[in-house]
Amino acid sequence: MADVFAELRAGLVPVPPDPEFTTALRARLERALALPRGVRPMTTVSEPQTAAGPRGAAVPYLAVRDARSAIDWYVEVFGASVVGEPIVMPDGRIGHAELALADGVIYLADEHPEIGVVSPETLGGTPVSLYLHVADVDAAYARAVAAGAASERPPGDEFHGNRNARIRDPFGHRWLLTQPIEAVSAEEMARRAPDYTVTADAVPGAPPEAVGQLGYFTLSSPDVDRAAAFYTALFGWHFGPSGPGSTGQTYSHVDNTSVPFGIHDAMDDPSPHHYYRVEDLQAMIVRVRELGGEVVSVDEYASGGSARCRDDQGVEFDLWQPAPGY
Repeated sequence: MADVFAELRAGLVPVPPDPEFTTALRARLERALALPRGVRPMTTVSEPQTAAGPRGAAVPYLAVRDARSAIDWYVEVFGASVVGEPIVMPDGRIGHAELALADGVIYLADEHPEIGVVSPETLGGTPVSLYLHVADVDAAYARAVAAGAASERPPGDEFHGNRNARIRDPFGHRWLLTQPIEAVSAEEMARRAPDYTVTADAVPGAPPEAVGQLGYFTLSSPDVDRAAAFYTALFGWHFGPSGPGSTGQTYSHVDNTSVPFGIHDAMDDPSPHHYYRVEDLQAMIVRVRELGGEVVSVDEYASGGSARCRDDQGVEFDLWQPAPGY
């Protein structure tokens, strides 16, 4: 009877390694050793693992010349963390990586010029700025510059209540670092920066921005308070208290339009005719009539639809809905 264990008792016979296998294994080991700290290579090109939770409507997707170094830089300088495992392509380039940063996520990959994915270094610059909230602008700025970032604007307090700095990271991407330091009203912003147009929607709790936008500085009306009631109901303008103006007339200031203006009762100084821009001409025509006003005529021009109106005191104005693209 044959010995069924004979093969097991035989000595080991060396077999030359498969050259294709050894080449592939060596390449995988080299790629693994080159990955950033704590990141494991993926053995297949598949969908990356991602953190739970929704993504924003637009996620920044950065292209860089050296993704491994970029991942390390963003982790150490900005405190980002790697989400899941980056996709490593057969040629060793990172095809996709995700970083959790602040309350959001950014995507990142090496350059792939063959499909048009190139970095700011290849393009010679970037038109995009990445806006990042940080706990301490000065510390974040100093850390970034010490790690090789170029300073484009050192930290400074801004009129709108934020402390900002701007840097360009070693991979060509521009970052605006910001830290809120105080709450500033629209009025205070306008005082600090008179050359800027400050709208009320930039300030929490401020009156809502009006629908109709006035193109001139003053309006004239026989009764300022009555005019205030009419236009507040029609457009949502926010009037300050009425009182004596600089030349003795009754005056009230409107503070929630992009171009500030006022109403006075000096009828010997009538205002020019105004065109108020609206989004829905027909709805505003109905509203004028509901408030006791009059619609004199409705016309259509190349610039859009227009309605000649009178308010409830007989003062004329136009409603204008711009034509698409005008």
